Amino acid sequence: MTSLTTSAPAATSESSASPIDALAEVFVHLGELANVNTNQILIVSGRLDPRALEKAVARAVAQIPLLRSRPQGGQLRPFDTAETRWVEHLEYAAPCDFNDVAFRQLLMNFSSARRLRWRDRPPLQLLLVTGNGGHNSCVYLSSHHGVADARSDCLLLRAIIEHYAHITGVPGTAAPGGELPFAPLAQIRPQWYRPLARGHRWLRALGSVAADLLRRDSGFPVQLQGQRWEGRSADPGIGQLDFFQSPLPRALEERLAPAAKGAGVTVNTLLCAALARLMEATGNYRSGQLRITCAVSLRRLIERTYDRSFRNYLVPSSIRLKAGQETPALLRNLHKAFGRARSDRQLGTELGRLETLLPLLRLKPLRGPARSLLNRCQGTNACYSNPGRIEEDFTSFGSDAHRTQSYVGFGCLVPPYDFILYTPTVNGRMQLDLVYRRAAFSDIHREFAAPFLEALRQLLDTLQNPPRR
Repeated sequence: MTSLTTSAPAATSESSASPIDALAEVFVHLGELANVNTNQILIVSGRLDPRALEKAVARAVAQIPLLRSRPQGGQLRPFDTAETRWVEHLEYAAPCDFNDVAFRQLLMNFSSARRLRWRDRPPLQLLLVTGNGGHNSCVYLSSHHGVADARSDCLLLRAIIEHYAHITGVPGTAAPGGELPFAPLAQIRPQWYRPLARGHRWLRALGSVAADLLRRDSGFPVQLQGQRWEGRSADPGIGQLDFFQSPLPRALEERLAPAAKGAGVTVNTLLCAALARLMEATGNYRSGQLRITCAVSLRRLIERTYDRSFRNYLVPSSIRLKAGQETPALLRNLHKAFGRARSDRQLGTELGRLETLLPLLRLKPLRGPARSLLNRCQGTNACYSNPGRIEEDFTSFGSDAHRTQSYVGFGCLVPPYDFILYTPTVNGRMQLDLVYRRAAFSDIHREFAAPFLEALRQLLDTLQNPPRR
């Protein structure tokens, strides 16, 4: 896999088919085996107009070619969305509130029942919930993970907000313009797809898979046992998901950047180290290897200009850590692991792993072995993803009449994962967000969120006051 610094045009013509790459196609097939809807959820004050919102979504889609395409075989082909209905509207008797279990279940049931199988339907939908007769409103935007990562979802949601403000006549607003382009990796980086380059990364990928088959790494202990894939042999509730959202305590948030700077690592490293400490404590792991999957974005690694294109650029990468390390060693090794995960070589290997998995996913009789291989080669039920600072303004839905009360964004949760931890910074505040399997946790705050914050607090205390030798 060659340098990430040279560029190629990102525009893709709608008039002809374009190839689909492994970052998208893997999710096309996984979408037939699990729920791959991504999620952006905003609760705002006041009542939003469903008809104006329908128009806003249609106009936003008109800016995004990928949302007007459909996979056929190994190609993406354009299709007409002119007659598509984008918005579903529901009334909810109580106010929309993320602390309301029944309200969260309503949202997640909608996602489970309305899965975005991209071959059969557009890869986007929106649920509008009006709470307590207009007390507040919830906008639940979901898209297929094959088309959108967190950055794409944020660009889309912001475009919808701006169109809605313009349509409803908010003073000083203008209709957003410009296209959010996309391109398959073969067009962005043709040098990656030359026979020799592809052959080398496939060999590294197969070696990596072979090593995983021999490993016995530790994940996060949960009460759920058995199959995570939905089907006749699985727990009937295995596909029922839930989410948790809370601002990070301000006192803890303010300590992160100085502590990271003092330790010579990133804030990301500290947050992932706290997750590793929690895994050690929960499982009483004193030896062996912990494994955490981390999502690495190609956007700025390829080139900063791709930051505003619309597609999924996420590559899953394994972080393996020796259990029982002292804090300085843990941070040093984790910092190096993140550096390797973002390296050209490791990204190529992870891309090759996805590419070599595709032949099994494409043939239905081989999907059983594919699921087993995914379980074993991912090697953990724990995933960490930090979308970083959300650059879009989500303080309102376009006007002071619709001020934001809560926001959460999270991706899909496919096996073998039981949870994904997110630590985005939204409107200037860092959040602790989780999507998780209901069957894996009986009380997500008691079993995960509170212990994670305590592990982070202890980690920061240790850095501030290292133990005496």
